[in-house]
Amino acid sequence: MFESIISIDEYRQRRQRLRDRITPASALVMGAPAPDDRAPFRQYNEFCYLCGVLVPQSYLFIDGRDGKTTLFLPGSAHQSRERNDKLLFADDPETAMAVTGVDAVSHREQLAGALAGGQELYILLHDGEGLQCDVRSITDARRQSADDPWDGRPDRGTYLAEKLRRACPGISLHDLAPVLLEMRLIKSPTEIDLLREAGRLAAEGVRDAMRATKPGVMEYELAALLQYRYLAGGALDYSYAPIVAAGKNIVDPHYCANRCELRNGDLVLVDCAPDYHYYTSDITRIWPVNGVYTEEQRTLYGFVTEYHKALLAAIRPGRTCADIEDEVAAHMETRLGEFQFATPAQYAAVQRMLQSRNHIAHSVGMSVHDGLGHKTGPLQPGMVFAVDPQLWLKEENLYIRVEDTGVVTESGFDVFTADITLDLDEIEMICEGVKA
Repeated sequence: MFESIISIDEYRQRRQRLRDRITPASALVMGAPAPDDRAPFRQYNEFCYLCGVLVPQSYLFIDGRDGKTTLFLPGSAHQSRERNDKLLFADDPETAMAVTGVDAVSHREQLAGALAGGQELYILLHDGEGLQCDVRSITDARRQSADDPWDGRPDRGTYLAEKLRRACPGISLHDLAPVLLEMRLIKSPTEIDLLREAGRLAAEGVRDAMRATKPGVMEYELAALLQYRYLAGGALDYSYAPIVAAGKNIVDPHYCANRCELRNGDLVLVDCAPDYHYYTSDITRIWPVNGVYTEEQRTLYGFVTEYHKALLAAIRPGRTCADIEDEVAAHMETRLGEFQFATPAQYAAVQRMLQSRNHIAHSVGMSVHDGLGHKTGPLQPGMVFAVDPQLWLKEENLYIRVEDTGVVTESGFDVFTADITLDLDEIEMICEGVKA
């Protein structure tokens, strides 16, 4: 009913920070819809971030006029009788206030009265980040719905906006999502602890997958091992659709069908992470299905791995992503002679990678793509993001990515996913069943 690992005081501080950013406007944040009675409920990140309440069909109102926060909940009579979750109800406001630290608790039916007066209001103008979702995937789903001549239905954010305009004439609506993404950019110590555990679980899952890899294994079998590791570690599920791509499937960076057989001589790419108390991670490793890299695989993957290590070592507060990537690209240019690439096309692909400036990729937090604000200025302690240099060579069905997630500290970069090695010899040992 409540995500209690984050303290009530931290939830209060988040709501205060939001008020400071939008005053004199107000904010109305919708919770996630009720799931099918046999499906797990997963609250929207945006709603959970501000109050931690895990109750379907709830609303949080932060009044810009007096600063008061009111939680609007369904009554017990409106909850499914098929579920046995211990929920908060509007019928028991004292308990809900004590657990959450909000100023007031009311029935959802009373929300219209709080909104009266034609005020400025921030809301989510799209669906919230729910199970295995982030802003990017939500935007893509909206586009696909709009492109379908037999669909085009509004999402929940759009529908709420339409209802608000009808119910509250004169109201002025603004998008809350950019404000919350900016707030989520710097993580608190508690958030960093959760992200570190999510990273540890992600690394453990990859190790399990390495040990289970052999010719004849199916991609979905490795995905199942990863899911088991996450569930056993206290996670709700995957935080995004798992990518287990073998052979030619590697070329699609977001392949997630996971239906193919692993074959001798191929590589397998795994990109997967847990949804751990509403926080996640991001990790990618590539290893040989038969447990031994060929010389060609070792050269290409080895170069990308060395590039990755150099990026990790160069990250520290006060530097910009562009400066770091310029420095590391220049450094790796001097090391090209150490690697004997098999074809001119592979060498050209490496050169293209050196020219790219998108290897310090995306923020990570409650979602795997938690915004891109770390690229707009100097890095600050508490920023968490993925580092994932990528090499493309489609004409040879080659795509190589090495990815880790970590946090900027006062002196450098603390990698959350470091429990799984980057060393190619050690990866081969793990694949052989030798502890490494």
